[in-house]
Parts: sequence; C-alpha cells; structure tokens
Amino acid sequence: MLRLKGTSAAVTLLLILFITIFFISQVALQKNVEIPIVPQGGDLVVIGGTTAAFIAALEGAGAGAQVFLFPNGEELLGDTAFLVSGGLAASSTPPQFEQEIVFTAEDLETALREAGQGVADPLLLEAFTAEADLLYDLALYYGGVDFSDIPDALKRPYLHFASQAAAGQIFGEQLLEKAEKTGIIFRPEKVREIHFTQGENTDRIELIILENDKKETFCFYTQGVILADGGYSGNVYHHHRYLPQGNLISLRPGQKGRGLDLAIGLDADFLQTDYLGKKMLLYNPLQGNYKELHPKNLQDTLFFNSRGQVLPGTHSLEEIADFILGSPKDRVFILAPEETARQNKAFFQESATLEELANLYGLGEDSPFPLQNTYYVSVVKIGVDYTPGGLSVTPLGEVKKGDGQIILGLYAAGEISGGLHGEGMLPGMALSETLFLAGQAGRSAADYVRR
Repeated sequence: MLRLKGTSAAVTLLLILFITIFFISQVALQKNVEIPIVPQGGDLVVIGGTTAAFIAALEGAGAGAQVFLFPNGEELLGDTAFLVSGGLAASSTPPQFEQEIVFTAEDLETALREAGQGVADPLLLEAFTAEADLLYDLALYYGGVDFSDIPDALKRPYLHFASQAAAGQIFGEQLLEKAEKTGIIFRPEKVREIHFTQGENTDRIELIILENDKKETFCFYTQGVILADGGYSGNVYHHHRYLPQGNLISLRPGQKGRGLDLAIGLDADFLQTDYLGKKMLLYNPLQGNYKELHPKNLQDTLFFNSRGQVLPGTHSLEEIADFILGSPKDRVFILAPEETARQNKAFFQESATLEELANLYGLGEDSPFPLQNTYYVSVVKIGVDYTPGGLSVTPLGEVKKGDGQIILGLYAAGEISGGLHGEGMLPGMALSETLFLAGQAGRSAADYVRR
C-alpha cells in the first residue's frame, strides 16, 4: 500500500508539473515572448548566388558534403548571361580540331602571360594550364551549352562562343536544375560575419553569424566556407580610390564585394590590380541610360570636353578612358560620323555649324574640329564590368593571408579571386576561370570538411 501511495503521489506531482509548464508556455505565446534561436550547423557553406557559387556547391555535394548555399541577397545566377556571352577560353577542343587549329594548353598559358604582362601567380597559372583541356567539356556538362563557334580563328583561336540562342539562359536553367536535384540546401538568411579559431600554426573556420528577416542574429557552425559572390564592380571606388567618380558607371551594380569584405576582415590577402574591365558608353543625361560603343568604331571619332581638350579616337581604349575619367562630369563628348550617329539616334545631337557646336558645348571657336556640314555629338562615359583584383588563393581555392599562410576551411571561387590574370585579362577567361576555380574550391572544401 505504501508503494502504491508513493507512486500515486509521484504521478500527481508529474501531472501538476506538466500543467504548469503548459500554462507558462501558453502565457509566453500570448505575450509574444521570443524563444531563443537554437544554434545550427552543417558541413559546408557556400556564400553567393553566382555561377561560381552553384558550381562550387555542386562539386562539394558531389564529393559527399552536406552543402548549404546562402545567396546573401544576390539574384540567383545573375552573372551567368554575362559570363556565357563573353565566350570560353579553351584549348584542344573539338571545334579547334574540326578547323585544324593546333592550340594547346601551353599555347593558352602563353597567351595568358602576354595579356597579363607576366604578373600572374605562377602556381595558379600552372594549375589552370593542367585543367585547360577539360574546360570545353566542363562547360557542356554544367550548362548544357555547346561553345562550338570560333569566329576569329586567326587572331583568337582559343576563344569559343556558344552556338545556341539564349545560351546564357540555358546555362543558368541547367545549373539551377542540377542544384535542386543534388539536394543543395538554399537558405535565405544573410551572412554577416565569419569567425575562426586561432591555432598555433594557422587559423581555422569555426562558424558564421546569420541574420534573418526579423534582424535576429544567430550562429551557424561549419568547418568550411566558400566565398563566391563575385567581384566588387558595384563598389569599385572602395578599392580604387584614385578613380574620378563623375564619368564612371558600374555595369554590374549588384556586385557589392560583400564576400571580399568578409575575407579582408579575417586578414585575407587582397591582390589589387589597376586593370579594370572598361567599356566605352554613349550616355543620355536626360534619360540616364547608356549603350556600349565598340572600340572598332572609334577610328573616325574625336573626343573633347568642356575644358577645350581634344583627343582623337585613334588612341588606345585606356588612353581614351583616362581622358574621359579625368574630364568634368557629364561634360565629355564624342564627335562621330553620321553612320555611327544614325545607328545610335537616342544618344546623338546634331549641330549645323562649327560656331553652333562651339556655343553648345562651351568651347572656343579655335577648337581643332574638322570642317563639315553637320556635327554629331554624344555624351560619353566609361563603364566597368569586370574587376580582376581579388583574394589571393592557392590552386585548390584556399584563401591565403598576407604572410602566405592559409585560413583553414576558407575558400574562394570565381571573380572574387585574383592572381590568374595579372595586369590584363584575356577575352573568354571570365567563364574559364569560374569553371576552373569553382570546381577546385568545391572539391577541396568537401575533402577538408569530411576529414
């Protein structure tokens, strides 16, 4: 009997305790009391919505890692069309064989050295050369796009363009489909910080700090992070403060360089080059829109500004860019032939006489303009679409510090990385670099986190 009474008392006590806990939880819910967010975690984190981010995530998942992809506010695959439209730099491809073009991986390495003025990281360049024969097949595998067109075989035998219409869209759709089938976990939170533990020999990634849509922050524990959110063209002045701002437009404003800032906050080494991917733009100040003017159309043009300075269009693009960037804002112009103006009517104004031209643009009558019946003039600016400067990485995509040591578990892929181009970039290398480094970083990071 005593045992039965003890059991009955215990049951009664447990029942009272349960009712009390239930009552308190209901009161808390009614008063909107916030329950603390439980820390989370996973094998491998990829930061970015770029093509490089997707390829790195696919490779990481394919190597057996549980992959979480944080677009970090970026449009998914917003750079794919840009990369695909720029072509593919590759060697020993079927289209080359069909045209009897002998262009080896070593030939591509030589071309890269010449374009970059020999400043490229030799280890990175050597690793890229070893992968160069695979790039064509990789592009076909990842994006389902056939880069079978070599339009300028004599001057650029390495440069392939996609033969399909809407190739960029096809490439992006296939990447997204592959990511969904592979089981990559997409997360909407913003990555605010990356933390690492300091060891005796090197530092090691430990966790990231996330922020949800309620502005709440919490920890996400992980051993590996791949930074792949692109370059910093949308924040180009931060890293190139010497640039005058008035006549420069970012052609890819979505690239804010947040991943680069996260890495620099960890003392990662940033390789900055003064070379930028610049384009000539016709600009309409009334509508605020612009259109690219190809360098091949500059031979019969004349550039001038409101200071009365004049530069013939026969100069190099870099010289013309310096002239435009150094001119007063919205007061630098191009004098072009009638044919060029006719093809770009929305941007050009006509002046009937030399006197009218001088008065309209605040110039002296002795300005060295050619005598002609009608003058066609447009405002011009410079656009930046690619920023080759980026994080210093090993051939495996590992991010290095200034002393050459790596931050264990931190990787970078795509335009956020630097070192492969040197002081100039070979056409078609944006996609080729992405295929190479994203694959390397994804596989290497997966191997690291699974040790």
